Amino acid sequence: MDGHSSPLYQKLIESGLSTDFTINSGFDPMTAVNFFTIGLQGINEEVSKNLQQHVIKSLEEAKLEGFSSDKIKAIIHQLELSRKVENASFGLSLLNSLVPGWVNNNDPLLSLEWNKIINQFNEDYSKQGSKLLTDLIDKYFIDKPYFKYEMVPDESLPQKTIEEEQERLKSKVDSLSSEDKDVLYERGLKLLEKQTEKEDLSCLPTLSVSDIAREGDFSKINHRILNDNNSELQTRTSSKANGISYFRAQKTLTSDELPQELVKYLPLFTQCLTNLGTHDKSMATLEDQIKLYTGGVSASTFVHGSIEDSSVPYLKFGLSGLSLDGNFEKLLSLWTELLNETNFNNIPKLSTLIKSISTDNLSDVVSSGHGYARTYASSFISPVYKLKETLDGIEQVKFLSELGKIEADGLVAQEVVPKLEKIKEIILNGSGFKYSLTSSRESIKTGESEINKFNSRLSSFKPHKITPYDTKLKEEFSNYANTDFKNYVQIPAQVSFASMAYPGVSYLNKDGASLQVLSQLLTFKHLHSEIREKGGAYGGGATYDGLNGIFSYYSYRDPTPFQSVNVFKDAPNVVIEKIKNGEISLEDLDQSKLTIFQKVDAPISVDQEGMSMFNYGIDDEVRQERREALLEVELEDVIESAQKYVTGNTSESIIGSTKESEPEMKGWSVTELK
Repeated sequence: MDGHSSPLYQKLIESGLSTDFTINSGFDPMTAVNFFTIGLQGINEEVSKNLQQHVIKSLEEAKLEGFSSDKIKAIIHQLELSRKVENASFGLSLLNSLVPGWVNNNDPLLSLEWNKIINQFNEDYSKQGSKLLTDLIDKYFIDKPYFKYEMVPDESLPQKTIEEEQERLKSKVDSLSSEDKDVLYERGLKLLEKQTEKEDLSCLPTLSVSDIAREGDFSKINHRILNDNNSELQTRTSSKANGISYFRAQKTLTSDELPQELVKYLPLFTQCLTNLGTHDKSMATLEDQIKLYTGGVSASTFVHGSIEDSSVPYLKFGLSGLSLDGNFEKLLSLWTELLNETNFNNIPKLSTLIKSISTDNLSDVVSSGHGYARTYASSFISPVYKLKETLDGIEQVKFLSELGKIEADGLVAQEVVPKLEKIKEIILNGSGFKYSLTSSRESIKTGESEINKFNSRLSSFKPHKITPYDTKLKEEFSNYANTDFKNYVQIPAQVSFASMAYPGVSYLNKDGASLQVLSQLLTFKHLHSEIREKGGAYGGGATYDGLNGIFSYYSYRDPTPFQSVNVFKDAPNVVIEKIKNGEISLEDLDQSKLTIFQKVDAPISVDQEGMSMFNYGIDDEVRQERREALLEVELEDVIESAQKYVTGNTSESIIGSTKESEPEMKGWSVTELK
């Protein structure tokens, strides 16, 4: 099922039967009874009716065709690489890998004998070939019992749900006697009393701020100019590389190169590079090569603010990949091929990709609505978040819906392909790339040499420059400094999310540390009880984006979003009052700092070492200054920052299903997602 070269993907997705597999598709070994699920989404009624025939036919064809030895080797290579990659959660991942054997009555420790397992498979495969795997199709799938589950869309479901809930509530209330109501009222008062009383946490074990190291633990990195003198290479020699080389390439994009109307196409462009194939090779062939020689390749775009001025945005395009040291040249060769030869005119593949990413985007909003609400609110007061909103916010969701309509109308070749070709031209002919390499001491020199060759093969020989996307955006936003924004996004769902945002300060400004501590105090000393315990939301709090200079509130799956917005408005004054009357103590301040440093000092994966410098220009000296600023924050600093920054004009956003005719919607600008 996995990937473009897999039989089920080709027969069930690429053929046009569906837009993608469902999220639960695949083999689940974590239960006592194992499951193999083949789920399709975006299918019509006819396909749904005959789903089992389509699936069984696809399995039978896969059995007859068998599996190539290269594909088997590629999968084994991926499994072996996954054991070598040391990430931040390596120990936990290792423990989780023991569970499937354990619940299936096997000795869990035997699964740690990885080399023995692989050698046994290779021996069996050399004797039986593809039959070793195709026999499993007969054994477990063909003519075996199965369970079919079907979900059908219903436009009236939200209204039916509301009516059903109202009927249930009415029946419950009608069945209560006056004595029952008195009991419930008394219980409510006791609950409120319990929610507002001060908790005694003295019995709990805890660390203190004195346990936090004053000096940070930083990764040693080196920089040098490549031989052609037009690019920079950052290298990191790691003892945890385990024979793997980690590669990144990155460049900044400006509005002179990439106009704003093309920015929304960047996420699609990055996915095209690893989904369409080239003029000479199908994506299935390329994917097998990627799996056979690398641990994966990916392209991405992101935006961030300057550490000196958070209102100055940098838009960046990046490549990444990893491989065994001996295959590093192959990794770079694949990237050269993908960058230069991707076939954007492969309309069937491009249409499949567009259908896949545009079909289920609303579910992402429902599952991560608090993040979308924060980004949307921030986009009205921050140039950085304006671009971020275009790349991965509500505006991107709208654009994906537009893409879906373009695909349905058969206009991909005319409307989309020229934009993608233009972006490719900009990427290859704009400013140059800079590079990052993390590897072992034995392989670092060889890797540097290969990167130098890779840089020479690219069509652009312009020097790498770190240039803001558009300096005019800052001026544009300064015109709205004294404006309040109230924006409501309507979605067809029964959940709501609320957010409120304020502009903060740059990363280098020491007040940023106070704002970060303030966000923690607000969350745990006020907002959690008001938004979650009393308001009924699944969660809520405050957060400060130190790099991009935005202080924001949020609520998650919130039944009373307008009430939450009012709580947000009053929150700074409430916390200031609690500090002054002693309800928030120095102990609470220390706990906030400990929570912050839990993330600051958390273990990082090998491929993330040195990335704060590579991605954002934050060197060790700046990180140390930030660390010291956080440690030195006092309650007086928190009060001062709350009064100075978290006040005045706001940008508010709610994502939900409240009708425009409702009284609380007065004064809100409404946009609709369908």
